[in-house]
Amino acid sequence: MRKTLDSRNVRVFNAKITRFLRLIQKSKLTKMSEFDRKIITDAITRMLARREHSFNEIMRKLQQKGIASDAFMPILEEFRDADIQSDARFAESRARALYLKGKGPRAIKLDLQQYGVDESTAEHAMREIDADWFESAKKVKEKKFGEFYETEFALRQKQKQFLQYRGFYQEHIEYAVSANESS
Repeated sequence: MRKTLDSRNVRVFNAKITRFLRLIQKSKLTKMSEFDRKIITDAITRMLARREHSFNEIMRKLQQKGIASDAFMPILEEFRDADIQSDARFAESRARALYLKGKGPRAIKLDLQQYGVDESTAEHAMREIDADWFESAKKVKEKKFGEFYETEFALRQKQKQFLQYRGFYQEHIEYAVSANESS
């Protein structure tokens, strides 16, 4: 009878790999075998094949799998040196995706910081997406509340609070909810 590869078999296989790697860590073997290198390389490759990942995100995921950081750091550095893993590419793709979802610059910067992207790389990514934050704030406001200008103070504050929650700065918010700019 032929065995099919289902999710249970994959979980068992992953558990075996994890136990094996923990056993290696406990034995304090200093030299990495070719098999260990292949496992780590395959794990990193699978992650990067799906989407861009930040350096810190890959480190976190590998540590969650039970792989020692001294084992995967040299391999991860090789990926970075070969420009297979790039924080700049990750930051730009993540910033563009969040911009298209209607997030403001403050929210995008915060999100990139949570992924471990440094501030200069985040700033560069924000410039690269060439965003019009004023029009973006206006579109987000119109999508949620409509195109009309709100005269009632409480409802206007609700609109401002919503845009602030979405990560827009005060000048973007004022532009989006102002009467002279609305149609």
